[in-house]
Amino acid sequence: MDKITLSTQLSEQDFIKANFYLYFKKWNSKFTFGIGILALLSGLFLFLTGALEEVPWIGLIFGLYLTFGLPVQIYFAAKKGYRINKRMSEPMLYQFDQDNIQIKGDSFDSKLSWEKVYSVTETKAWILIWLTPQLANIVPKRDFSPEQLGLFKALVKEQKGPKNKLKPV
Repeated sequence: MDKITLSTQLSEQDFIKANFYLYFKKWNSKFTFGIGILALLSGLFLFLTGALEEVPWIGLIFGLYLTFGLPVQIYFAAKKGYRINKRMSEPMLYQFDQDNIQIKGDSFDSKLSWEKVYSVTETKAWILIWLTPQLANIVPKRDFSPEQLGLFKALVKEQKGPKNKLKPV
């Protein structure tokens, strides 16, 4: 099989959206968000129905933080992370072949064997190449041609190292 060569560049919006996706895909994040909504709604309900004579400030602040504060923190942390780590905004050239993944940017050049890749997953917008359970390279699917995406999926399917979580071709 020939090399699959892909040129890509993450925008700040891509990076922010990926951070939100990665945070909210976990069940414990969804649970925390749900607890925040529940605390907010129950505090308001109890106060508005007259069950409580005073405004339950602690419950409302807790609910507001979990529902709105955490997403705002994620947003600003992602913006800061993108701005600080210049490698995120560099144009990158990915080359995938039977044995390796090579990633070249303006300031780096790395080569990984497929055995070192933890997992490869696919979302609606990205291909995520997981180096560890916490660290992934984000490759926008818009930069793959339909033919390249099919070849990439077939290539990953042949590999013994990474967990393959790609959608069928």
